[in-house]
Amino acid sequence: MARSENLPVLPQAVGEIMRLADDPNANQREMEKAFEQDPAMTAKILKVANSAYYGGANVPTIGRAISFLGMSAIRSMVVGISFQQMSMNRSESRHFDKLVFWQNSLATAIGSRVLAKLKVPAKGEELYCAGMMHDIGILIFERFVPKELDEAIELSNRSGKSLPDAEKEVLGFDHTEVGGILAQKWALNDLLRNAIRYHLDPKSDSSYFETTQVVGWANQIAGLCGFPGHGVAKVPSEAELAASIGLPPEQMPIIRQVVTQEIEKIQSSFSIAA
Repeated sequence: MARSENLPVLPQAVGEIMRLADDPNANQREMEKAFEQDPAMTAKILKVANSAYYGGANVPTIGRAISFLGMSAIRSMVVGISFQQMSMNRSESRHFDKLVFWQNSLATAIGSRVLAKLKVPAKGEELYCAGMMHDIGILIFERFVPKELDEAIELSNRSGKSLPDAEKEVLGFDHTEVGGILAQKWALNDLLRNAIRYHLDPKSDSSYFETTQVVGWANQIAGLCGFPGHGVAKVPSEAELAASIGLPPEQMPIIRQVVTQEIEKIQSSFSIAA
């Protein structure tokens, strides 16, 4: 697993779509061509684009979907669908719960988008993707070292240690380190790569602290919403998290409600695309 060539390869079409979404000079036709490489993903995107979540609009072609939703939103959908497929693969781990992992990823993605509106409005969709992929290192553990992941989850549950601390005790490194290596292999942009690597310790991110911190906060909001992920997670109180974010305490219940409602809506859309 430590050898980067053993890590999974990002599907070509997905990588190209993410690259185009980052490129201010890219045009719609280029993204359409990228989708032509992956008819299955195209079909899934159209199902989601025509779902109730997006108003049940009539979107018959991928070109219309790109025009209707925009490249950044399309990228978010592609990342979400791809990540759901990855997390639902057959697992040899006894303690890795696919639904627990998926719900934490989705809640963190939605929380990142919500907080981005308050902190970095121009980065909403990009931070949604970062939130979705923040724990991708856990998927790498689940694929390559399922027994050791089980040991780490058991140790966390038994001792009260955080999952990353338990991973370090069992493996010598944690999922954020592996996630950062994978993000680099996939040539993800710096914002995404740093959020994956440093969301548990944003102060260590000297380049993208502001956006990485948003993903860290969103992960804590996911815990407050009842989706803390695997192992023992230290979930702050609403008042503590509001103070950390710099929000009035009375705003946190509203944010929780928005995130919870969005989870319910988006989960149904992803079920359509499954």
